[in-house]
Amino acid sequence: MTKRLKQIQLQNLDNHFKKMCFETKPKNGWIKTIRQALSMPLAFVANKLNISEQSVNQLENNEAFETISLKSLRRLAEAIDCELHYAIIPRERSLQKIIKKRAEFKARLIIKEVNKTMELEDQKIENSENSVKLLTKDFAENLNKNLWRNDEN
Repeated sequence: MTKRLKQIQLQNLDNHFKKMCFETKPKNGWIKTIRQALSMPLAFVANKLNISEQSVNQLENNEAFETISLKSLRRLAEAIDCELHYAIIPRERSLQKIIKKRAEFKARLIIKEVNKTMELEDQKIENSENSVKLLTKDFAENLNKNLWRNDEN
């Protein structure tokens, strides 16, 4: 993928993330909360799924404890006439912020190492912050897998 196409893809995803709005999961999970709000008995859901009430109860508990599979959650949602929407959303609603944060981390790490080496020769970088900014910008603009290579996080 070209550099420009990557930038367009990131921008489109970030725009999409900014529009998304989600509530935190209720303590008992969405299925049980919605089922109870509808006054829908376990027996109704169990009958639709052709499983026991005990199994439905267990699935609801699995959702509450986040051990349910997406497939089971989707089936339960359909049984109560709902849809499952699954999403992974950047904490700050921006992939570009994730990239910038990582790029700055990598830049600081590199400048720190360079300064350590140069200091031994009495040639320390005078304006480290400016160097960090320039390197951060370079990493962010030339996005590639090297940004994510492990070096202390």
